[in-house]
Amino acid sequence: MLFTSSGFLLFLAVLLLSYAITAKKYRWFVLLVGSLTFYAFAGPQFLLYICATIVITYLCTMKISKLRQKRDAKLAEETEKDQKRTIKERAKKISKRWTTLCLVLILGILAAVKYTDFVLSNANAIIGAFGQPHRFGLLGLALPMGISFYTFQTVGYVIDVYREKAEIQRNPLKLALFVSFFPQVVQGPISRFGELSKTLYSGTRINRHDFARGAKRILWGFFKKLVIADRLWPALVVLTSYPEEFQGIYYLLAISMYAIILFCDFTGGIDITIGVAELFGVKLPENFNRPFYSKSIQEYWQRWHMTMYYWFRDYVFYTVAASKKMLRFSKASRKIVGESFSKRLPVHITLVWVWFLTGLWHGATWNFIAWGLANGFVIMVSLELAPLYERFGKKFLTLHSSLPYRGFMIFRTFWLMNMIRSFDIYEGVRNTFGMMRSVFTNFSLNQFLTYGITELTLPTLDYVSAGAGLMIVFWVSWLGRGEKDYRDRLFEFRWPLRYAVTGLILFMTLVMGAYGFGFDARQFIYNVF
Repeated sequence: MLFTSSGFLLFLAVLLLSYAITAKKYRWFVLLVGSLTFYAFAGPQFLLYICATIVITYLCTMKISKLRQKRDAKLAEETEKDQKRTIKERAKKISKRWTTLCLVLILGILAAVKYTDFVLSNANAIIGAFGQPHRFGLLGLALPMGISFYTFQTVGYVIDVYREKAEIQRNPLKLALFVSFFPQVVQGPISRFGELSKTLYSGTRINRHDFARGAKRILWGFFKKLVIADRLWPALVVLTSYPEEFQGIYYLLAISMYAIILFCDFTGGIDITIGVAELFGVKLPENFNRPFYSKSIQEYWQRWHMTMYYWFRDYVFYTVAASKKMLRFSKASRKIVGESFSKRLPVHITLVWVWFLTGLWHGATWNFIAWGLANGFVIMVSLELAPLYERFGKKFLTLHSSLPYRGFMIFRTFWLMNMIRSFDIYEGVRNTFGMMRSVFTNFSLNQFLTYGITELTLPTLDYVSAGAGLMIVFWVSWLGRGEKDYRDRLFEFRWPLRYAVTGLILFMTLVMGAYGFGFDARQFIYNVF
Protein backbone atom coordinates (compact mmCIF):
# COMPACT_ATOMS: atom_id res chain seq x y z
CA MET A 1 0.00 0.00 0.00
CA LEU A 2 1.75 3.13 -1.25
CA PHE A 3 1.99 5.95 1.31
CA THR A 4 0.91 8.51 -1.29
CA SER A 5 -2.15 6.54 -2.43
CA SER A 6 -5.77 7.29 -1.61
CA GLY A 7 -6.04 3.75 -0.25
CA PHE A 8 -3.43 4.49 2.40
CA LEU A 9 -5.18 7.72 3.42
CA LEU A 10 -8.43 5.78 3.82
CA PHE A 11 -6.64 3.08 5.82
CA LEU A 12 -5.05 5.74 8.03
CA ALA A 13 -8.40 7.47 8.65
CA VAL A 14 -10.06 4.21 9.70
CA LEU A 15 -7.15 3.32 11.98
CA LEU A 16 -7.14 6.77 13.59
CA LEU A 17 -10.86 6.51 14.29
CA SER A 18 -10.47 3.00 15.75
CA TYR A 19 -7.55 4.19 17.88
CA ALA A 20 -9.46 7.22 19.17
CA ILE A 21 -12.55 5.28 20.30
CA THR A 22 -10.55 2.47 21.96
CA ALA A 23 -9.71 2.50 25.66
CA LYS A 24 -6.18 3.73 26.42
CA LYS A 25 -4.78 0.40 27.63
CA TYR A 26 -5.82 -1.36 24.39
CA ARG A 27 -4.71 1.25 21.88
CA TRP A 28 -1.37 -0.45 21.32
CA PHE A 29 -3.32 -3.52 20.19
CA VAL A 30 -5.19 -1.40 17.63
CA LEU A 31 -1.79 -0.34 16.27
CA LEU A 32 -0.71 -3.99 16.09
CA VAL A 33 -3.82 -5.03 14.15
CA GLY A 34 -3.37 -2.03 11.87
CA SER A 35 0.32 -2.83 11.33
CA LEU A 36 -0.30 -6.46 10.40
CA THR A 37 -3.20 -5.45 8.15
CA PHE A 38 -1.00 -2.88 6.43
CA TYR A 39 1.73 -5.47 5.94
CA ALA A 40 -0.78 -8.00 4.57
CA PHE A 41 -1.66 -5.56 1.78
CA ALA A 42 1.91 -5.96 0.47
CA GLY A 43 1.26 -9.70 0.21
CA PRO A 44 -0.37 -11.99 2.79
CA GLN A 45 2.37 -14.57 2.21
CA PHE A 46 4.97 -12.09 3.47
CA LEU A 47 3.39 -12.19 6.93
CA LEU A 48 5.05 -15.59 7.32
CA TYR A 49 8.53 -14.04 7.26
CA ILE A 50 7.88 -11.22 9.71
CA CYS A 51 5.91 -13.50 12.06
CA ALA A 52 8.75 -16.04 12.00
CA THR A 53 11.17 -13.27 12.99
CA ILE A 54 8.87 -12.22 15.84
CA VAL A 55 8.40 -15.79 17.18
CA ILE A 56 12.12 -16.63 17.02
CA THR A 57 13.04 -13.38 18.76
CA TYR A 58 10.43 -13.83 21.49
CA LEU A 59 11.39 -17.44 22.29
CA CYS A 60 15.12 -16.72 22.42
CA THR A 61 14.85 -13.55 24.50
CA MET A 62 12.48 -15.26 26.94
CA LYS A 63 15.04 -18.04 27.33
CA ILE A 64 17.65 -15.37 28.12
CA SER A 65 15.22 -13.84 30.61
CA LYS A 66 14.81 -17.16 32.46
CA LEU A 67 18.59 -17.62 32.54
CA ARG A 68 18.96 -14.21 34.15
CA GLN A 69 16.33 -14.97 36.74
CA LYS A 70 18.18 -18.15 37.71
CA ARG A 71 21.49 -16.25 37.72
CA ASP A 72 20.14 -13.53 39.99
CA ALA A 73 18.61 -16.12 42.35
CA LYS A 74 21.94 -17.94 42.67
CA LEU A 75 23.85 -14.69 43.16
CA ALA A 76 21.48 -13.72 45.98
CA GLU A 77 22.28 -16.95 47.77
CA GLU A 78 26.03 -16.97 47.10
CA THR A 79 28.55 -15.08 49.27
CA GLU A 80 31.89 -16.09 47.73
CA LYS A 81 33.23 -13.64 45.13
CA ASP A 82 34.84 -16.37 43.03
CA GLN A 83 31.61 -18.33 42.92
CA LYS A 84 29.64 -15.23 41.96
CA ARG A 85 32.06 -14.56 39.11
CA THR A 86 31.71 -18.17 37.94
CA ILE A 87 27.90 -17.91 38.02
CA LYS A 88 27.96 -14.67 35.99
CA GLU A 89 30.41 -16.06 33.41
CA ARG A 90 28.40 -19.25 32.95
CA ALA A 91 25.12 -17.35 32.58
CA LYS A 92 26.72 -14.96 30.08
CA LYS A 93 28.15 -17.86 28.07
CA ILE A 94 24.76 -19.58 27.78
CA SER A 95 23.02 -16.25 26.99
CA LYS A 96 25.55 -15.68 24.23
CA ARG A 97 24.67 -19.04 22.70
CA TRP A 98 20.98 -18.20 22.65
CA THR A 99 21.70 -14.74 21.27
CA THR A 100 23.88 -16.23 18.53
CA LEU A 101 21.20 -18.77 17.65
CA CYS A 102 18.57 -16.03 17.47
CA LEU A 103 20.72 -13.81 15.25
CA VAL A 104 21.64 -16.70 12.94
CA LEU A 105 17.98 -17.60 12.47
CA ILE A 106 16.53 -14.13 11.87
CA LEU A 107 19.47 -13.02 9.72
CA GLY A 108 19.23 -16.38 7.96
CA ILE A 109 15.68 -15.54 6.88
CA LEU A 110 16.94 -12.27 5.40
CA ALA A 111 19.90 -13.96 3.72
CA ALA A 112 17.80 -16.78 2.25
CA VAL A 113 15.24 -14.44 0.72
CA LYS A 114 17.55 -11.66 -0.39
CA TYR A 115 20.86 -13.31 -1.29
CA THR A 116 20.23 -16.89 -2.39
CA ASP A 117 19.80 -16.05 -6.08
CA PHE A 118 22.82 -13.71 -5.92
CA VAL A 119 25.00 -16.54 -4.63
CA LEU A 120 23.60 -19.04 -7.13
CA SER A 121 24.02 -16.71 -10.11
CA ASN A 122 27.66 -16.06 -9.17
CA ALA A 123 28.21 -19.79 -8.69
CA ASN A 124 26.79 -20.35 -12.18
CA ALA A 125 29.17 -17.74 -13.58
CA ILE A 126 32.16 -19.49 -11.98
CA ILE A 127 30.99 -22.89 -13.21
CA GLY A 128 30.51 -21.46 -16.70
CA ALA A 129 34.02 -20.02 -16.67
CA PHE A 130 35.36 -23.57 -16.28
CA GLY A 131 33.23 -24.80 -19.16
CA GLN A 132 30.93 -26.94 -17.06
CA PRO A 133 27.36 -27.37 -18.42
CA HIS A 134 25.67 -27.77 -15.01
CA ARG A 135 23.81 -24.75 -13.68
CA PHE A 136 21.94 -24.08 -10.44
CA GLY A 137 18.33 -23.04 -10.87
CA LEU A 138 17.42 -19.67 -9.39
CA LEU A 139 14.65 -19.63 -6.81
CA GLY A 140 13.18 -16.25 -7.75
CA LEU A 141 11.90 -15.55 -4.23
CA ALA A 142 9.91 -12.33 -3.87
CA LEU A 143 11.47 -9.88 -1.43
CA PRO A 144 9.12 -9.09 1.48
CA MET A 145 8.45 -5.40 2.05
CA GLY A 146 10.94 -3.74 4.39
CA ILE A 147 12.60 -7.01 5.45
CA SER A 148 16.02 -5.40 5.80
CA PHE A 149 14.64 -2.68 8.07
CA TYR A 150 12.60 -4.80 10.46
CA THR A 151 15.34 -7.45 10.59
CA PHE A 152 18.00 -4.92 11.59
CA GLN A 153 15.67 -3.35 14.13
CA THR A 154 15.06 -6.78 15.65
CA VAL A 155 18.77 -7.61 15.64
CA GLY A 156 19.45 -4.39 17.53
CA TYR A 157 16.84 -5.36 20.13
CA VAL A 158 18.31 -8.86 20.60
CA ILE A 159 21.86 -7.50 21.01
CA ASP A 160 20.66 -4.84 23.46
CA VAL A 161 18.90 -7.55 25.46
CA TYR A 162 22.11 -9.61 25.54
CA ARG A 163 24.11 -6.56 26.62
CA GLU A 164 21.40 -5.80 29.21
CA LYS A 165 20.81 -2.37 27.70
CA ALA A 166 17.15 -3.04 26.93
CA GLU A 167 14.37 -4.57 28.98
CA ILE A 168 12.99 -7.85 27.69
CA GLN A 169 9.48 -7.49 26.26
CA ARG A 170 7.58 -10.41 27.79
CA ASN A 171 4.34 -9.75 25.93
CA PRO A 172 4.71 -11.40 22.50
CA LEU A 173 2.06 -9.14 20.94
CA LYS A 174 3.83 -5.99 22.13
CA LEU A 175 7.08 -7.35 20.71
CA ALA A 176 5.22 -7.98 17.45
CA LEU A 177 4.15 -4.33 17.39
CA PHE A 178 7.74 -3.16 17.88
CA VAL A 179 8.91 -5.27 14.93
CA SER A 180 5.99 -4.51 12.60
CA PHE A 181 4.92 -0.93 13.46
CA PHE A 182 3.44 0.01 10.09
CA PRO A 183 4.80 3.54 9.37
CA GLN A 184 8.45 2.53 9.71
CA VAL A 185 8.29 -1.00 8.33
CA VAL A 186 8.48 0.32 4.75
CA GLN A 187 11.80 2.17 4.87
CA GLY A 188 12.74 2.87 8.46
CA PRO A 189 13.98 4.66 10.46
CA ILE A 190 15.64 1.82 12.38
CA SER A 191 14.48 2.41 15.95
CA ARG A 192 15.96 1.22 19.25
CA PHE A 193 13.60 -0.61 21.59
CA GLY A 194 14.58 1.46 24.61
CA GLU A 195 13.49 4.68 22.92
CA LEU A 196 10.53 3.54 20.82
CA SER A 197 8.87 1.61 23.65
CA LYS A 198 8.47 4.83 25.66
CA THR A 199 5.69 6.05 23.37
CA LEU A 200 4.71 2.99 21.31
CA TYR A 201 2.71 1.33 24.10
CA SER A 202 1.59 4.48 25.93
CA GLY A 203 -1.80 4.75 24.22
CA THR A 204 -1.49 8.52 24.04
CA ARG A 205 -4.77 10.25 23.27
CA ILE A 206 -4.91 11.94 19.86
CA ASN A 207 -4.60 15.64 20.57
CA ARG A 208 -4.80 18.73 18.42
CA HIS A 209 -1.13 19.67 18.78
CA ASP A 210 0.31 16.26 17.79
CA PHE A 211 -2.25 15.86 15.03
CA ALA A 212 -1.39 19.27 13.51
CA ARG A 213 2.36 18.59 13.68
CA GLY A 214 1.96 15.14 12.21
CA ALA A 215 -0.31 16.37 9.40
CA LYS A 216 2.19 19.09 8.45
CA ARG A 217 5.01 16.55 8.37
CA ILE A 218 2.94 14.22 6.20
CA LEU A 219 2.08 17.05 3.81
CA TRP A 220 5.76 17.96 3.56
CA GLY A 221 6.60 14.36 2.68
CA PHE A 222 3.87 14.28 0.01
CA PHE A 223 5.23 17.54 -1.42
CA LYS A 224 8.81 16.27 -1.79
CA LYS A 225 7.73 12.91 -3.17
CA LEU A 226 5.06 14.04 -5.65
CA VAL A 227 6.19 17.50 -6.75
CA ILE A 228 9.92 16.77 -7.10
CA ALA A 229 10.96 13.09 -6.93
CA ASP A 230 8.17 11.52 -8.98
CA ARG A 231 8.06 14.48 -11.35
CA LEU A 232 11.74 14.12 -12.31
CA TRP A 233 11.92 10.32 -12.27
CA PRO A 234 10.96 9.72 -15.95
CA ALA A 235 13.85 11.91 -17.12
CA LEU A 236 16.31 9.96 -14.97
CA VAL A 237 15.00 6.68 -16.40
CA VAL A 238 15.77 7.89 -19.93
CA LEU A 239 19.25 9.07 -18.94
CA THR A 240 20.20 5.76 -17.33
CA SER A 241 18.43 3.43 -19.77
CA TYR A 242 20.52 4.62 -22.74
CA PRO A 243 24.03 5.09 -21.32
CA GLU A 244 25.66 4.80 -24.74
CA GLU A 245 23.67 7.84 -25.91
CA PHE A 246 23.73 10.03 -22.80
CA GLN A 247 27.33 10.31 -21.66
CA GLY A 248 29.70 12.98 -20.36
CA ILE A 249 27.72 16.03 -19.36
CA TYR A 250 24.53 13.94 -19.37
CA TYR A 251 26.17 11.61 -16.85
CA LEU A 252 26.77 14.61 -14.57
CA LEU A 253 23.15 15.62 -15.09
CA ALA A 254 21.97 12.09 -14.24
CA ILE A 255 23.91 11.76 -10.98
CA SER A 256 22.93 15.26 -9.81
CA MET A 257 19.29 14.58 -10.72
CA TYR A 258 19.43 11.26 -8.87
CA ALA A 259 20.79 13.03 -5.78
CA ILE A 260 17.75 15.32 -5.80
CA ILE A 261 15.30 12.50 -6.52
CA LEU A 262 16.74 10.16 -3.89
CA PHE A 263 16.81 12.91 -1.27
CA CYS A 264 13.22 13.98 -1.90
CA ASP A 265 11.99 10.40 -2.23
CA PHE A 266 13.70 9.02 0.87
CA THR A 267 13.31 12.05 3.14
CA GLY A 268 9.74 12.47 1.88
CA GLY A 269 8.97 8.91 2.90
CA ILE A 270 10.59 9.43 6.30
CA ASP A 271 8.60 12.65 6.76
CA ILE A 272 5.39 10.72 6.13
CA THR A 273 6.56 7.95 8.48
CA ILE A 274 7.39 10.30 11.34
CA GLY A 275 4.25 12.36 10.70
CA VAL A 276 1.96 9.32 10.77
CA ALA A 277 3.60 8.12 14.01
CA GLU A 278 3.08 11.58 15.52
CA LEU A 279 -0.65 11.35 14.81
CA PHE A 280 -0.72 8.46 17.29
CA GLY A 281 1.62 10.16 19.75
CA VAL A 282 4.53 7.84 18.85
CA LYS A 283 7.98 9.39 18.56
CA LEU A 284 10.38 8.01 15.94
CA PRO A 285 14.05 9.01 15.56
CA GLU A 286 15.05 11.52 12.92
CA ASN A 287 16.89 10.02 9.97
CA PHE A 288 18.32 13.10 8.22
CA ASN A 289 20.05 16.29 9.24
CA ARG A 290 20.65 18.46 6.14
CA PRO A 291 23.14 15.99 4.55
CA PHE A 292 23.96 18.20 1.55
CA TYR A 293 25.68 20.64 3.89
CA SER A 294 28.29 18.00 4.79
CA LYS A 295 31.96 18.84 4.32
CA SER A 296 33.18 15.21 4.15
CA ILE A 297 31.84 11.76 3.30
CA GLN A 298 32.06 10.70 6.95
CA GLU A 299 30.04 13.75 8.01
CA TYR A 300 27.59 13.02 5.21
CA TRP A 301 26.84 9.59 6.66
CA GLN A 302 26.39 11.11 10.10
CA ARG A 303 23.62 13.24 8.53
CA TRP A 304 22.11 10.84 5.94
CA HIS A 305 20.16 7.73 6.96
CA MET A 306 21.50 8.32 10.44
CA THR A 307 19.77 5.38 12.10
CA MET A 308 21.45 2.98 9.68
CA TYR A 309 24.85 4.63 10.18
CA TYR A 310 24.61 4.41 13.97
CA TRP A 311 23.25 0.86 13.76
CA PHE A 312 26.34 -0.31 11.89
CA ARG A 313 28.58 1.73 14.18
CA ASP A 314 27.15 0.37 17.45
CA TYR A 315 26.44 -3.23 16.50
CA VAL A 316 29.15 -4.03 13.93
CA PHE A 317 32.00 -1.51 13.89
CA TYR A 318 32.65 -1.24 17.63
CA THR A 319 32.12 -4.97 18.11
CA VAL A 320 34.63 -5.96 15.44
CA ALA A 321 37.23 -3.19 15.89
CA ALA A 322 37.46 -3.72 19.66
CA SER A 323 37.38 -7.53 19.55
CA LYS A 324 40.22 -9.51 21.10
CA LYS A 325 41.10 -11.11 17.76
CA MET A 326 41.42 -7.72 16.06
CA LEU A 327 43.58 -6.36 18.89
CA ARG A 328 45.84 -9.43 18.67
CA PHE A 329 46.11 -8.96 14.91
CA SER A 330 47.05 -5.31 15.41
CA LYS A 331 49.77 -6.28 17.86
CA ALA A 332 51.13 -8.98 15.55
CA SER A 333 51.30 -6.60 12.57
CA ARG A 334 53.56 -4.04 14.26
CA LYS A 335 56.76 -5.54 12.89
CA ILE A 336 55.41 -5.47 9.33
CA VAL A 337 53.59 -2.12 9.06
CA GLY A 338 55.03 -0.21 12.00
CA GLU A 339 53.59 0.63 15.38
CA SER A 340 51.70 3.74 14.27
CA PHE A 341 49.83 2.16 11.35
CA SER A 342 49.23 -1.10 13.24
CA LYS A 343 47.12 0.85 15.76
CA ARG A 344 44.97 2.19 12.91
CA LEU A 345 44.81 -1.12 11.04
CA PRO A 346 41.85 -2.56 13.03
CA VAL A 347 39.85 0.57 12.20
CA HIS A 348 40.61 0.31 8.48
CA ILE A 349 39.90 -3.42 8.27
CA THR A 350 36.66 -2.97 10.15
CA LEU A 351 35.70 -0.04 7.90
CA VAL A 352 36.11 -2.23 4.83
CA TRP A 353 34.03 -4.98 6.43
CA VAL A 354 31.28 -2.61 7.63
CA TRP A 355 30.94 -0.88 4.26
CA PHE A 356 30.96 -4.21 2.43
CA LEU A 357 28.03 -5.26 4.63
CA THR A 358 26.35 -1.87 4.13
CA GLY A 359 26.53 -2.29 0.36
CA LEU A 360 25.25 -5.84 0.58
CA TRP A 361 22.41 -4.70 2.85
CA HIS A 362 21.31 -2.18 0.20
CA GLY A 363 21.10 -4.81 -2.50
CA ALA A 364 22.32 -8.23 -3.65
CA THR A 365 24.34 -6.95 -6.61
CA TRP A 366 28.01 -6.23 -7.25
CA ASN A 367 27.05 -2.62 -7.94
CA PHE A 368 25.91 -2.13 -4.36
CA ILE A 369 28.99 -3.92 -3.03
CA ALA A 370 31.18 -1.60 -5.12
CA TRP A 371 29.14 1.36 -3.82
CA GLY A 372 29.74 0.30 -0.23
CA LEU A 373 33.46 -0.32 -0.68
CA ALA A 374 33.85 3.03 -2.45
CA ASN A 375 32.35 4.80 0.57
CA GLY A 376 34.63 2.87 2.90
CA PHE A 377 37.70 3.61 0.78
CA VAL A 378 37.07 7.35 0.72
CA ILE A 379 36.47 7.46 4.50
CA MET A 380 39.61 5.38 5.09
CA VAL A 381 41.75 7.73 2.96
CA SER A 382 40.23 10.71 4.75
CA LEU A 383 41.19 9.25 8.12
CA GLU A 384 44.75 8.70 6.92
CA LEU A 385 44.98 12.26 5.64
CA ALA A 386 43.38 13.75 8.78
CA PRO A 387 46.74 14.87 10.29
CA LEU A 388 47.58 16.63 7.01
CA TYR A 389 44.20 18.42 7.01
CA GLU A 390 44.78 19.45 10.61
CA ARG A 391 48.20 20.95 9.83
CA PHE A 392 46.75 22.75 6.82
CA GLY A 393 43.96 24.17 8.98
CA LYS A 394 46.40 25.47 11.57
CA LYS A 395 48.74 27.01 8.98
CA PHE A 396 45.97 28.65 6.95
CA LEU A 397 43.48 29.30 9.72
CA THR A 398 41.77 32.24 8.02
CA LEU A 399 41.33 30.39 4.73
CA HIS A 400 40.26 27.17 6.42
CA SER A 401 37.49 28.88 8.38
CA SER A 402 36.33 31.11 5.52
CA LEU A 403 32.92 30.76 3.89
CA PRO A 404 34.34 30.13 0.37
CA TYR A 405 36.50 27.25 1.62
CA ARG A 406 33.60 25.67 3.52
CA GLY A 407 31.52 26.08 0.37
CA PHE A 408 34.26 24.31 -1.62
CA MET A 409 34.27 21.39 0.83
CA ILE A 410 30.48 21.07 0.62
CA PHE A 411 30.64 21.24 -3.21
CA ARG A 412 33.42 18.62 -3.30
CA THR A 413 31.53 16.24 -0.98
CA PHE A 414 28.32 16.62 -2.95
CA TRP A 415 29.90 15.62 -6.26
CA LEU A 416 32.08 12.91 -4.76
CA MET A 417 28.99 11.36 -3.20
CA ASN A 418 27.14 11.70 -6.51
CA MET A 419 29.88 9.76 -8.32
CA ILE A 420 29.78 7.00 -5.71
CA ARG A 421 26.00 6.85 -6.15
CA SER A 422 26.53 6.11 -9.85
CA PHE A 423 26.56 2.45 -8.83
CA ASP A 424 22.91 2.86 -7.76
CA ILE A 425 21.58 3.84 -11.15
CA TYR A 426 23.75 2.23 -13.84
CA GLU A 427 23.75 -1.48 -14.55
CA GLY A 428 27.05 -3.30 -14.09
CA VAL A 429 30.22 -2.17 -12.30
CA ARG A 430 32.22 -1.95 -15.55
CA ASN A 431 29.51 0.11 -17.24
CA THR A 432 29.39 2.47 -14.24
CA PHE A 433 33.13 3.11 -14.40
CA GLY A 434 32.72 3.65 -18.12
CA MET A 435 30.14 6.38 -17.47
CA MET A 436 32.54 8.06 -15.03
CA ARG A 437 35.27 7.92 -17.66
CA SER A 438 32.97 9.46 -20.28
CA VAL A 439 33.22 12.81 -18.49
CA PHE A 440 36.79 13.00 -19.79
CA THR A 441 36.48 11.05 -23.04
CA ASN A 442 33.05 12.09 -24.37
CA PHE A 443 31.77 15.20 -22.64
CA SER A 444 28.93 15.60 -25.20
CA LEU A 445 28.82 19.38 -24.84
CA ASN A 446 27.69 19.98 -28.42
CA GLN A 447 24.86 17.45 -28.04
CA PHE A 448 23.75 19.14 -24.82
CA LEU A 449 23.89 22.64 -26.35
CA THR A 450 21.89 21.43 -29.36
CA TYR A 451 19.24 19.31 -27.70
CA GLY A 452 19.56 20.21 -24.02
CA ILE A 453 17.05 18.20 -22.00
CA THR A 454 14.34 18.00 -24.66
CA GLU A 455 15.20 14.34 -25.38
CA LEU A 456 14.34 13.28 -21.84
CA THR A 457 10.55 13.00 -22.42
CA LEU A 458 9.60 15.60 -19.80
CA PRO A 459 7.92 18.88 -20.85
CA THR A 460 9.51 22.14 -19.71
CA LEU A 461 6.68 22.76 -17.25
CA ASP A 462 7.67 19.65 -15.27
CA TYR A 463 11.19 21.00 -14.77
CA VAL A 464 9.77 24.37 -13.73
CA SER A 465 7.45 22.68 -11.20
CA ALA A 466 10.23 20.55 -9.76
CA GLY A 467 12.60 23.53 -9.68
CA ALA A 468 10.10 25.67 -7.80
CA GLY A 469 9.55 22.83 -5.36
CA LEU A 470 13.28 22.42 -4.87
CA MET A 471 13.65 26.10 -3.97
CA ILE A 472 11.06 25.62 -1.21
CA VAL A 473 12.91 22.49 0.00
CA PHE A 474 16.14 24.49 0.33
CA TRP A 475 14.32 27.25 2.17
CA VAL A 476 12.74 24.80 4.63
CA SER A 477 16.13 23.11 5.03
CA TRP A 478 17.57 26.49 6.00
CA LEU A 479 14.72 26.91 8.51
CA GLY A 480 15.65 23.55 10.03
CA ARG A 481 19.22 24.53 10.83
CA GLY A 482 20.46 23.92 14.36
CA GLU A 483 18.53 21.97 16.95
CA LYS A 484 15.11 23.45 16.25
CA ASP A 485 12.52 21.66 14.11
CA TYR A 486 11.53 23.62 10.99
CA ARG A 487 7.88 23.40 12.09
CA ASP A 488 8.75 25.15 15.34
CA ARG A 489 10.56 27.90 13.42
CA LEU A 490 7.59 28.21 11.08
CA PHE A 491 5.31 28.54 14.09
CA GLU A 492 7.30 31.63 15.14
CA PHE A 493 6.07 33.45 12.02
CA ARG A 494 2.97 35.61 12.20
CA TRP A 495 -0.15 33.52 11.57
CA PRO A 496 -0.97 34.96 8.09
CA LEU A 497 2.49 34.03 6.79
CA ARG A 498 2.41 30.68 8.56
CA TYR A 499 -0.89 29.69 6.99
CA ALA A 500 0.19 31.09 3.63
CA VAL A 501 3.27 28.85 3.55
CA THR A 502 1.25 25.75 4.50
CA GLY A 503 -1.41 26.66 1.95
CA LEU A 504 1.20 27.14 -0.78
CA ILE A 505 2.72 23.71 -0.11
CA LEU A 506 -0.73 22.11 -0.14
CA PHE A 507 -1.67 23.94 -3.35
CA MET A 508 1.55 22.95 -5.13
CA THR A 509 1.14 19.32 -4.03
CA LEU A 510 -2.41 19.17 -5.38
CA VAL A 511 -1.70 21.06 -8.62
CA MET A 512 1.91 20.12 -9.45
CA GLY A 513 2.13 16.67 -7.89
CA ALA A 514 2.75 13.70 -10.18
CA TYR A 515 -0.41 11.64 -9.70
CA GLY A 516 -3.88 11.16 -11.15
CA PHE A 517 -5.32 9.54 -14.29
CA GLY A 518 -2.69 7.96 -16.53
CA PHE A 519 0.06 8.28 -13.91
CA ASP A 520 1.81 5.10 -12.80
CA ALA A 521 2.32 5.59 -9.05
CA ARG A 522 5.93 4.78 -8.15
CA GLN A 523 6.90 3.07 -4.94
CA PHE A 524 9.51 4.61 -2.66
CA ILE A 525 13.08 3.75 -3.65
CA TYR A 526 14.01 2.30 -0.25
CA ASN A 527 10.92 0.11 -0.17
CA VAL A 528 12.90 -2.63 -1.94
CA PHE A 529 15.66 -2.80 0.69
